[in-house]
Amino acid sequence: MFGAGYPGGGHDDVLKATPTTPSQTSSLIEEIKSRGRSAFGQGNYPLAEVLYTKGVELQPSAILYSNRALARMNLGKLDESIEDSTQAIKEDPTYVKGHWRLAQAHIAKKNNKEALLAFEDAIRIEPTNKAIKKELEKCKAKVEQDDMFDDGPPPISPAKASKSQTVSETTSSKSTSSIKKSSSAPPSAPTPSEETDASEFNKSDHVRGYKLNKDGKKTSFFNNDLTPEAKALIGDIAPKKINSAMDAATPAMKKAEDGVSVWNSAGTWEEKDVSKWAVDSFTACLSGISLDLPCGKVECGDLKLNESSASVVKVRGKRRNLFDFNCTVPFEAEIDGESVKGKANFADIAPDCDGEYECQIEWDETPGNAVRMKANKHIRDGKFKEEVESRVGAWVESFKAKYS
Repeated sequence: MFGAGYPGGGHDDVLKATPTTPSQTSSLIEEIKSRGRSAFGQGNYPLAEVLYTKGVELQPSAILYSNRALARMNLGKLDESIEDSTQAIKEDPTYVKGHWRLAQAHIAKKNNKEALLAFEDAIRIEPTNKAIKKELEKCKAKVEQDDMFDDGPPPISPAKASKSQTVSETTSSKSTSSIKKSSSAPPSAPTPSEETDASEFNKSDHVRGYKLNKDGKKTSFFNNDLTPEAKALIGDIAPKKINSAMDAATPAMKKAEDGVSVWNSAGTWEEKDVSKWAVDSFTACLSGISLDLPCGKVECGDLKLNESSASVVKVRGKRRNLFDFNCTVPFEAEIDGESVKGKANFADIAPDCDGEYECQIEWDETPGNAVRMKANKHIRDGKFKEEVESRVGAWVESFKAKYS
């Protein structure tokens, strides 16, 4: 469909077009958007980038910059994706998807703090957007986790390290010299005063750090006699026998019973990949759709997943079910007695879509204008699209029920 040789092959009619009036420019922009969505549906991100670049050159807008940012992010061009997202925000500071794209690009680069700022800007624009709230909390947890790993003792400067080593060596040599002298000197006989009364201080005791306790006996200066009040405050600290395995469980082990790993005793952020189950169940959910339309009927084949991911995230005691699908539904339809074949592309099925998923039709052979308009009305925008959204909604509920 998209040609060969270079990303825009087969689209020269659009890429080399030079509109001369505002109406021609608007029409060309709409065609570029339509082909760009189809490119996304096919996973052809190089083509999507080329098409949206043409659109930006013709008529810069937040939507075009945002779409090109998504294409570049999928191509791994993260710095360019950040630039496009930033430009989209400059074009329209209230365009929430610009902030969303910027946050996603920063997350891909592990710039979690910058991503958090972008999510905070997005939530200020749409305070009730549940998807943004979820990603914001998830990003906050990642930032907190980064801060925990970043904390640590400051590095020792070379000068201090050298000085410390010198002092250590000097002290060691003095200690060795002192030991040699003391070992060579003959032991002195105890004085009468030392033999007869150990409770009295001799002339060197003040240097050694002795003191008299409350009973009048000589003891170490650091000895601490506890008062009855201090003993009552400390309580009974003697070791106690453990009677059951549950009593021996650490807080981390008990946390694991609530769905959090033993290593994550703080319960900050944990993610479990459930893509295998999601792919199987989602494919079964959207395969084999058959509908009667006001102008005929439509029969669908097996779903094709272009991109798919699903995970269960638990952060701060709350569970979130996340998913992201890019899929194609092949169909055969009979419209006003004419048989047509095509594919319904859903480029973005995710929680942030709020249950409404954009559909684009790609025809095997383009039908006449009248048939195409009715197909757009009843398949792309009407009963078929509603059936898909209903089935996805049921799948989401089953997802939550299985991983609740």
